[in-house]
Amino acid sequence: VTFVAALRAAGVPARLVGTPAWEGDPDNGNHNWVEIWRETNGGEWSFVEAKPAGGGETLDNPCDKWFCNAAHFPAASGPNQTMVYAARFDRTENASIYPLAWDLANRDVPGVDRSADYYA
Repeated sequence: VTFVAALRAAGVPARLVGTPAWEGDPDNGNHNWVEIWRETNGGEWSFVEAKPAGGGETLDNPCDKWFCNAAHFPAASGPNQTMVYAARFDRTENASIYPLAWDLANRDVPGVDRSADYYA
């Protein structure tokens, strides 16, 4: 959250993104990361880390990160699917929620389903 706030303070559009349950199982834990808005290809949200985890990571491919691999995203559908959501402020056009790993019954936080972008 602090990284998102720092990016926004510097004029970079940023939002919190994450999965409430790796492989669809809350016992496998959760993880959050940050996406920034880039004015490329007509504009798109891209993964960014405060400190990249390793060499070869780019803004162009969200799946060249340490967590975006077959071990964390084993199925694009079904019970083992790792769902990815971004927080959203606009409640008027909201079609999804941002699931809170600590309170999965809470349906009050607007979100955007970003899962398909991490299976690409």
